[in-house]
Amino acid sequence: MVDGNTFVDFSGASIDIHENGFLGACSDVDVYEKVNRIGEGTYGIVYRAQHKQTKQIVALKRMRVNVNDQSLGLPLSSFREIVLLKKLRHHNIVNVIEIAAGHSIDSIFMVMDYCDYDLGTLLDNMKTPFVESEVKSLVQQLLCGIEYCHNNYVVHRDLKLPNMLLTRSGVLKIADFGLARLFHEPRRPMTPQVATLWYRAPELILGSSEYTKAIDLWSVGCIFGELLIHRPFMPGNNEQEQMELIVKMIGAPNDRIWPGYRQLPLSSTIRLPENRQVTALLGK
Repeated sequence: MVDGNTFVDFSGASIDIHENGFLGACSDVDVYEKVNRIGEGTYGIVYRAQHKQTKQIVALKRMRVNVNDQSLGLPLSSFREIVLLKKLRHHNIVNVIEIAAGHSIDSIFMVMDYCDYDLGTLLDNMKTPFVESEVKSLVQQLLCGIEYCHNNYVVHRDLKLPNMLLTRSGVLKIADFGLARLFHEPRRPMTPQVATLWYRAPELILGSSEYTKAIDLWSVGCIFGELLIHRPFMPGNNEQEQMELIVKMIGAPNDRIWPGYRQLPLSSTIRLPENRQVTALLGK
């Protein structure tokens, strides 16, 4: 939960948001007037709103808050998203202006720059696909934003079209950092249950917990393909089908081209079709 000075997580530990300029003081959400609801995801509801005094248009993301006795407070995923987005400042990453709080315990908002579109909805409603020059611009901006994240030791882990925002002037903004994490060298184990299936790297599907920032680049490749063909690039219905689509696209893995492949937790569980052309060239 939040008062004017403190976040409290569900373990009961508090963090002073003024300490070292961590987040700054929370504003009263009543200084904003909600215009309309523009989206809802796993981690909260998003509204278009206007600052009553400055008339600035913003996006208000209402954070999900646990209000039961066992887990009172802001979920760890929401807290991580706030911390990371306050840390990251780049023109291709959505900007968090401030944190605003209402009068009830579950009324906590991230105030962000407003973007007119998300690429998922935009692509669904476009009568004609993006031309190649537009795809090039979008993917270049996405790569610039991801490069900045990785240079700051942040792996996003949920890149997909609905998490790519677009302004009227054509500036792409990466959003929704609820699954993002700081990564370390040497690597530390992380859950493989991340990224939406169509954008999930094969090492995640095969259960690896010691993956790298390369999983974001795999997602970028899937987004690139989707923008070019104007439909999902590899739309599997489950992990088995997703791996079959990957093998059809780039060939079947083996220990020669993927050292350590047989040691992955699900390498013997998920049956892969044999890609004869690839195995003939590379050997089994």
